[in-house]
Amino acid sequence: MNYFGLFFSFMIPGVVIGTMAASAVKEAAAKKRRRQAMMRRRAMHTVPKNKLYVSTIEERKAA
Repeated sequence: MNYFGLFFSFMIPGVVIGTMAASAVKEAAAKKRRRQAMMRRRAMHTVPKNKLYVSTIEERKAA
């Protein structure tokens, strides 16, 4: 049996395809983390539109 041919016909392409698949999964996870971090930062800097902020004169004098 030609083991040399089997090695180069099946193992090498399998390793290459497996490495490419692993890097794609890792890149997708990193992209998801970056998107979540961006959404967190965006949420911290925006003021909710449905809240009404009311202050009284006493609060202004104390401050």
